[in-house]
Amino acid sequence: FQDNSSGYLMHNSGGVIYKFDGSNFNRIDDSFEFNTQYQSFPFLYKGSIYNFGGYGLFTFKNIITYFNKSKRETELVYVKTPISKNPFGRKKMFAQLDGDKLFIGSGYGYDNDISEGYKEAKIFGDYWIFDFISKEWKKLGNGKPLIEDEKYSLIYDFNGKNLVITADKIFTIDIKNNKIDYYENANVDLLKSNKKDAVRNLITYNKYKNGFYLVLDKPNLGNKLLFVSVDEFLGKPTRSESLYSEENNSIIYYCLFGLLCSVSVFFITKRKNIFKKISSKRKEINLILNEEETQIFNLIFERYPNYISFPELMDVFEPHLNYESRKKKLRHSLYQIEDKIIGVLKSKNKIFIERKNKQDLRIKEISIR
Repeated sequence: FQDNSSGYLMHNSGGVIYKFDGSNFNRIDDSFEFNTQYQSFPFLYKGSIYNFGGYGLFTFKNIITYFNKSKRETELVYVKTPISKNPFGRKKMFAQLDGDKLFIGSGYGYDNDISEGYKEAKIFGDYWIFDFISKEWKKLGNGKPLIEDEKYSLIYDFNGKNLVITADKIFTIDIKNNKIDYYENANVDLLKSNKKDAVRNLITYNKYKNGFYLVLDKPNLGNKLLFVSVDEFLGKPTRSESLYSEENNSIIYYCLFGLLCSVSVFFITKRKNIFKKISSKRKEINLILNEEETQIFNLIFERYPNYISFPELMDVFEPHLNYESRKKKLRHSLYQIEDKIIGVLKSKNKIFIERKNKQDLRIKEISIR
């Protein structure tokens, strides 16, 4: 992926990144191969490298990550929307970036809404928008199935649209404008001799030459590189139609949502009561915490009612310490903070609650109970 001045190569699973300045490839990260975001959507937003979704470590992802230039490492983007209102994790998804908006569409993943949906992946037909300003997801609607399995190829930056190539049809996707264009006169015969790597056709688009490079598989002759113009390969669009039907909220949805709120009100109230008690004693608590404990507690307090990850809290400690040392210091600080708050509140109940991040089970998170 690229902008007007530089090109980038990212490892297919995330983590390792090279920058191309026109002459040389230079590694810019201080990380490793993540093995978590295979077949994700990498893109540039305000000059920084971002990545959505993908598959790895036995789960499909719906996370957004970005490359922190100062740390030379990749971090998670904070999302305000509750997990239940985020798109399901997926790979090889239709995707676009337009200004501050990220558009996500059909992809391959597990349907968590059905029993044992994790046993067999499927193609999703839903479409979403993420606002980088508000940090919120919103569902746009549902569309008809356009692909049957994961044996399709995607070219993301084809005149601002996605070019989708299957064994027997070619079309472009424009999620922002809710439009699909079919190229029914495309030279699909050329695809029969096109070399494939598993489920990926070896095709790239060169926008400066307005054409495609294809690696052809010639028996007894080895591989051959071929360039064809857009007109030679695709021709002109023959027909267009809407990509998805806009999302409508029904009365049933609101009834179910209301029922869910009523069932969970007890637990929410309980959490709020603990938070209110801590808020009322905030000054007294801060007086007995040391500097590092105060910084950690403030981060947890400000993130409430959401969770905050351990790696974010570990940034409080000296950067020269290795990961394990910072992890041990954080665990000790959390114990000290909780004991001191329990003493101030004169309570026997635990203050914090921990869980594993639902997108990456290796990451722990914490919040006020």
